[in-house]
Amino acid sequence: MDITKRLLELDPTLSRHNEGYWSEPFNERRQGYSSFNDAGIEIETGEFLYAITRLLKPNRVLETGTHWGIGAAYMGMALKDNGVGTMTTVEFLPEIHQVACKRMQSLGLGGTGSADEIVYCKFGDVKDLIPESNYQLILLDTEPQTRFAEFLKFWDYLDEGGYIFIHDLHRHMHQIPNEEHGFAWPYGKLPKEMIKLVKDGKARPFHFPTPRGLTGFYKVAQGDYVW
Repeated sequence: MDITKRLLELDPTLSRHNEGYWSEPFNERRQGYSSFNDAGIEIETGEFLYAITRLLKPNRVLETGTHWGIGAAYMGMALKDNGVGTMTTVEFLPEIHQVACKRMQSLGLGGTGSADEIVYCKFGDVKDLIPESNYQLILLDTEPQTRFAEFLKFWDYLDEGGYIFIHDLHRHMHQIPNEEHGFAWPYGKLPKEMIKLVKDGKARPFHFPTPRGLTGFYKVAQGDYVW
């Protein structure tokens, strides 16, 4: 069964919209993409995250910026279908955190605060999170101005051969002028440490041209073919 169809059947509070629905005026360029809300991931991005989680079979997944739990729903369902792995998702707004917890409960993924659940919804600021073990898959989806710092914070906790994805980030990495807010808004300039990881061949970036943007980084592993 289609994973999005499964989510819609399990959680009747979800409602699918054309991605252009959230744009004023209606954005025809976004037709063909869909979403459940105007701030979380696109449904197609969720389906991709479900697929890569099924493919990688990670033991540990991290998400920053739970929002309403759409990304956690897709990745959590993949972990459930895998029969192995757990996920931590972090949200700092209490009312949104509660919505996500209820969604995880309705999907049978967690949300109760129990240590043995598939998806652990953590309330708090991600800058205070101290990982207890490494991850194989990470999604960064908090406030844009914090995501490069989060990348650097969690890079050392990503296993070789693992992936970090940054949502809302296009191929220009937002390193462009903005007439209203200045250069590189809202992400800020790329940190020199992040640039060095790419230039040294330790992180390999790649991009998906989704309406809201999705940029990934592969952490090079020993044994990878050297071209």
